[in-house]
Amino acid sequence: MAEDAGVGVKAGAAPALTHRATAADVARRAGVSRVAVSRAFTAGASIAEATRLKVLAAATALGYRPNALARQLNRRASEIVAFVGGSNHNFYYAELIDRLLPALQQDGLKTLYVHVGDRAELADALEEVSEYPVACTVVATGSLERFALDDRQRFGPIVVSGPAEGFDEFDSVGTDSRAGIRLAVDHLVERGRRKIGCLAGPADNPSGELRAATFVAALAEHGLAPAFVRHTNYTVVDAAAATRQLLAEERLPEAIVCGNDMIALGVIDVLRGEAGIAVPGQVAVVGFDDISLAAWATIGLTTLSNPIDERIQHLRDLVRRRIAEPDAPTRQILVAPRLIVRGTT
Repeated sequence: MAEDAGVGVKAGAAPALTHRATAADVARRAGVSRVAVSRAFTAGASIAEATRLKVLAAATALGYRPNALARQLNRRASEIVAFVGGSNHNFYYAELIDRLLPALQQDGLKTLYVHVGDRAELADALEEVSEYPVACTVVATGSLERFALDDRQRFGPIVVSGPAEGFDEFDSVGTDSRAGIRLAVDHLVERGRRKIGCLAGPADNPSGELRAATFVAALAEHGLAPAFVRHTNYTVVDAAAATRQLLAEERLPEAIVCGNDMIALGVIDVLRGEAGIAVPGQVAVVGFDDISLAAWATIGLTTLSNPIDERIQHLRDLVRRRIAEPDAPTRQILVAPRLIVRGTT
């Protein structure tokens, strides 16, 4: 039985680990102190080359990787930036996340993504973020349905991406929705459309409320009244349901201004695919955001650009500035949209 106990274990070999390798495991295998292990993985730290190589060899043998979170806790200044977002049914925010987080990483920062999802409770998400040593938090307000937030200062520096109503004390990067909706209305009126409706985002979402109100005001400047103003979620499914309801009520207009591109896609899918209504022959459709799908030849959506590259650059600048200068005056930036005319108008 004594011989069986040693089967498969080479003489002098360290016992196999039954847990993720730690710095202490590496120190024991290399025969060095825990401090030496830390120095071996810290650029510019004072450590003999022979000791460093011994530590690296032990780490490789054990499959050890430094714990990034633990290293942040040991630093005087954190390098972690959190990103808090809600529903990603809106492809714009999926694209924003996909491109913003790597950009922040290129700036030498670590990123932490906290997904609120359909809960849409910003305070809950920020409570999760506060459990980590975060230097700054980027909040995608446009993807959240509501966000009551008390005692804001306890959550540390926040940079808002999207509508910043109610967040005046924080840095923000948003899109000039008023200018964009006016461009859409002017374009449709110039094309001879007079009976124009608006299918905006949720009424309890800042951008949904603002774009709907701007639509009414822009039509009034042309001496026109809206065919309708309705609110729906920023999703293809909900926009499709809202469009079917309009058809059932026989309230089909000459044009529809949509709160975002996802709403526009839902409208077009029902009009063209289900009802056999020509777009733009019978009904013109304008979106907002210019997501990548909008330019597809089979869609060809006329829309307002929400320049993602420009937004990301501003966000990067604001995050770096806020980390370097915590007491700097806040900045609120509005990115100007452009009208992208394609086949739906």
